[in-house]
Amino acid sequence: MQKIPNVHNLKNILVLRGEGSLGDAIISSCCYREIKKANPNIKITVVCFGSSVQYLKSNPHIDEIYVLPIRRVLRPNQYWFRLIWHAFILRKRQFDLVLDSSEKPYANWTFFKYIVGGNRVLDCYTSPMPLGKVPGRRNEHEQVILKQLGIKNPSRAYDLYFSQQHRSQRDAFIKAYAPKGYILFNPFGSVKARVLSKHSFARMAPDLYRRFGLPVVIPCMPSKQAQVEEYLEIVGKDSPHFLMYTTPEVFDLFALVESAFLVVSPDTSVVYIASGFSKKAILFYNNYSIYHDPDNPFASIIKTQPASVNLFDYQNFLHVLDNFS
Repeated sequence: MQKIPNVHNLKNILVLRGEGSLGDAIISSCCYREIKKANPNIKITVVCFGSSVQYLKSNPHIDEIYVLPIRRVLRPNQYWFRLIWHAFILRKRQFDLVLDSSEKPYANWTFFKYIVGGNRVLDCYTSPMPLGKVPGRRNEHEQVILKQLGIKNPSRAYDLYFSQQHRSQRDAFIKAYAPKGYILFNPFGSVKARVLSKHSFARMAPDLYRRFGLPVVIPCMPSKQAQVEEYLEIVGKDSPHFLMYTTPEVFDLFALVESAFLVVSPDTSVVYIASGFSKKAILFYNNYSIYHDPDNPFASIIKTQPASVNLFDYQNFLHVLDNFS
C-alpha cells in the first residue's frame, strides 16, 4: 500500500480476524473502539470465525459481523474453496480499507485478502512500518495500525462486556459458595501441550487452597463438564473447597474472572481476560516470548518445557505462591 488513508477519510472498512481464537479477538478489541472514537460515522465490518464470534457480536463498536464457516483456528492449506467463495462475496462490497493484524503468512489467507481488498489491504506485508518487526507485545500490531491511520496515543485497554444477568448469576454463586472470595483455576488450553494434566491439578489445587484459604473454582464450558468432573474427582468431588462453575457463554467466563482473587491458567484466552481486568495471575507458558506476554503487571509467568505446560519446576510454582501470599 503506497499511501495509507487517514481514519477521518474512511467510510467503510473491513477488519479480518485471521486466528479465530477468543484471546486474539480480545487483544484486537482496542482497534474497534479507537477507530470509532476517532471517526464515529465509520462503518466497521469484521470477518471472524471460531470461538471469537460470540464475543465480537457483543462489541458495540462493530457494525456488522461476517462469519466464515470455519470452526477452529485457521491453518495452512485449509478451506481454500470456502475462503475464495467468501472473498468474492466480500470483494463486491468495495471496502475503503481492509485491515489485518494477524500476521498469517499462509497462502490461503494471503490469497483471500488479495481477492477481498486488492491494493486496499493494510497488514504486516503492505505496511510501510512492517508489523512483524515491531518489538513488544502482541497487541503492538494493533497499535501500529491505529497510529498509521492517524490515531494518536491509542489506548491498549481490552473491552470485556457482560450483562447484569451474568453478574447476578456470578454473585449468587459467590454468596452461596465463596463469600470470602475464590481462586479461578483453569487447567485447559487450546491445544494438548497447553493443558494442565489431572496430575498437575491434583498437586496444585490443594496447595492453592491451603495457601489462601479460598475455594478453588474451575470454569467449565458445557462440552467439558465430564472432563472437569474427572479433575474434581481427584481432589474430592463433594468438597466445598473445589468447585465447578458452568460458563455456557464467554460472558459468564468474563464475569467469573472479574471477581476472582487470583487466576491460574495456561496460555489461552483466560490469560487475556485476566489482563483486561488487571487481575493477579499465575500463568503457564510452554512457548513464551515478549510477543506472547500477557501485558499484565500483576501476572507471574512460569515458563515450562516446550513439549508441555506440565513440565515445570514445582518449587518455582510454590515460590510464586509465596509472592502472592
